[in-house]
Amino acid sequence: MTVLQRLSAWLDVRPNEVRNVTLAFWGAFLVMSFAILARAMREALYLTAYDVKTLPYIIAAVAVISVPTVGLFARLLLRYSPRKVVMAVQIALSAGLALIWPFLGRSNVPGAEVVAFYLLTALGTLLLTSGFWVVISEYFAVRGAKRLFGLIGAGGTAGTMVTGNSLVWLTRRLDLPWLVILLIAIIGLFFIAQSLLPPLTGAGHEGDDKARTSIPESLKLTWDTPHLRTLAAIVFAVAIATTLLDYQFKEFAQNSFTTQEGMASFFGAFYGWVGGVSLVIQLLLVSRFLALAGIAWTLAVLPAVLLTGSVGMLVAPSLFLITAVRGADAALRKSLYRSALEVVYVPIPSIVRRKTKTFIDSVVDSVGEGLGAGIVFGVVTLLGLHSRFLSLFIIAFSLALVYLSRRMGSQYFATVTEQLQESGTRVQAKDSGARLESRDLLSGTFTRIDVRSLVREGALTQETEADQAPVSAERPMAADAIKATLMSGDLKALNQVLDIGTDWQEEHVAPLTRLLARDQLVDRTIVSLLDAGEIAVPHLAKLLRSEHTDFVIRRRIPRVLGRMGGEEADDALIDALAANRFEVRYRAAIAIVRRRRHDMPRSPRWSDAVIWEAVRAEIGRGRAVWEMQKLLDAAEKDELVAERVGVRGELSLEHTFRLLSLVMEPEVARAAFNGVMLDDENLKSFSLEYLEQALPADVRKRLWPFIGDVSEYQREKSLRPLDDVVSDLMKTGATLFGDATHREALKDLLEDKGDKD
Repeated sequence: MTVLQRLSAWLDVRPNEVRNVTLAFWGAFLVMSFAILARAMREALYLTAYDVKTLPYIIAAVAVISVPTVGLFARLLLRYSPRKVVMAVQIALSAGLALIWPFLGRSNVPGAEVVAFYLLTALGTLLLTSGFWVVISEYFAVRGAKRLFGLIGAGGTAGTMVTGNSLVWLTRRLDLPWLVILLIAIIGLFFIAQSLLPPLTGAGHEGDDKARTSIPESLKLTWDTPHLRTLAAIVFAVAIATTLLDYQFKEFAQNSFTTQEGMASFFGAFYGWVGGVSLVIQLLLVSRFLALAGIAWTLAVLPAVLLTGSVGMLVAPSLFLITAVRGADAALRKSLYRSALEVVYVPIPSIVRRKTKTFIDSVVDSVGEGLGAGIVFGVVTLLGLHSRFLSLFIIAFSLALVYLSRRMGSQYFATVTEQLQESGTRVQAKDSGARLESRDLLSGTFTRIDVRSLVREGALTQETEADQAPVSAERPMAADAIKATLMSGDLKALNQVLDIGTDWQEEHVAPLTRLLARDQLVDRTIVSLLDAGEIAVPHLAKLLRSEHTDFVIRRRIPRVLGRMGGEEADDALIDALAANRFEVRYRAAIAIVRRRRHDMPRSPRWSDAVIWEAVRAEIGRGRAVWEMQKLLDAAEKDELVAERVGVRGELSLEHTFRLLSLVMEPEVARAAFNGVMLDDENLKSFSLEYLEQALPADVRKRLWPFIGDVSEYQREKSLRPLDDVVSDLMKTGATLFGDATHREALKDLLEDKGDKD
């Protein structure tokens, strides 16, 4: 593979995602370019006009003003399209900068215009950044967000790097006030990028007067929702820790640089290098780290670095150390932390996200910065202590963040599970009237499938649930006469004896069981065996366990044992999960699910470990079928072979998920199967996110190539050649190609493949 191909495989952008990802990437680039340029300018302007000890005041002012600003912004997000609201903010911000620009640098005593520039750019950055991610989060489901937000965030870090490094060159040639024109130009480009995004479908409605919110409502909603409460606590603690660290960094910078240009160049170079490091992390690590380590560990990286660096600052403070710690903090916040944080927002329902995201991102963050500024004021200004003692507070908040990160991981999984159930319920209700077709198995129930409508050849025949039907009252027959009739083969006599409803004896069980092979009598035979009760269990269990039992009889026995009350019946069904024939395992699992649903007696051998063993064995058996499905999906194929494989593969996957429903929450397992099988992107995303975290690592690894959102490169790498797969299928004794017609069709397919090769 070439370097470009390897990069493409690593980034894993699907063809239908290219436009949105590209526009989102450049949008993030422009947002962060604006943020870095505006921040470097306002810090340089402010610190040359005012003493660093006044910095807490301006930070507190930003926090106070952000409250009503965010309240208005959130209301607009609910009433109008988020994209249009963000574009309106861009227009207002550009107008404000144009009004301030004539006054910057025109006075020998800078004052109100510097403060106005500081407040406008600080608030504008908050709204643009938060609004941008509100917009983007509605274009990607959970799995797409987890896979692509690192790449989109890389656009932001690229903007940080390019703009930061350009500042050194720009400040040598232009006075700072002239850079305001560049800020307005960046906003204009961002406006164009936003306008090119395609319209959203089904993601909220404009002009909904009932969709109102306020800061108190956002606060209450955040507090009442455990997921959002933990998320807000993380944002709050990070804001405080970063504010304290930032003060230490700027104090050392002010003591080391005395000119406006020197400080602007230092800050620009600093943010540029931070952007470069962040870019590498975003492109090479974020998506893989999120997938492998999960949300909790990804969020915990930042506090671990802050904790280590702050201990060093207590022991030996220096410009080099504080720059390194602040750089690591900034790089990680723009890469791992920011990407994980944005992914955490995605499972939240859109309407709730609009009400709370900007509140958390700006108000909670600003309040955290304000409290951090208050701590600086108390420790440095009032008590007159060295800023190194601020590291004690950073250490405390870092420890709290480690705990909150672990808690966030649990809350995230709980929210994904909840949303999976809700989405599954909506999809199931929507599709409840659909026919049970080869690509829509889940439009029926999870415990019963009309197999005749799927398989024409009759290897799996239709069997409806057999409930006890009313029987006619006839004169009882003698036991010997009943046995003789059962063994006679006379259809009319058999119908009569099965309809009588007699007291069955143990001697009747064997001949009665043989009648399960006769399609015309199967339902009444099952009722009769159920009437026989416990005396029939030992014989039925023995036949079910034996690989030599007539196949038609054996695969129908689970329907009987699934309604028998004793532990011996349960034990036989558990053993049947390891049968060589798939149809027997399939029906045994249906029977077990029914018994669990009705709280029937369980075998002493029953345990989750037994079912997980059956799951692992089934995945091993099903691999060849699923591989063949994937190979046939991607190639020119024989319709007869493809249909046969497709039906069998879907039944195999259904069976695997039925087993999973015995060791997971049944409703969640059902919803996850809906997500895997049905054409609903949002539901599938929640399903895969849930399964990725809920399945044991070895099960997930073996199952993922067939149900997961793998790239084309990963899919091709995971599959073996078609002839190897077919050979494996034949060795397992599968009945996919059990008759001459199917064997001939498969032979023709392989010969065609050989000719093309």
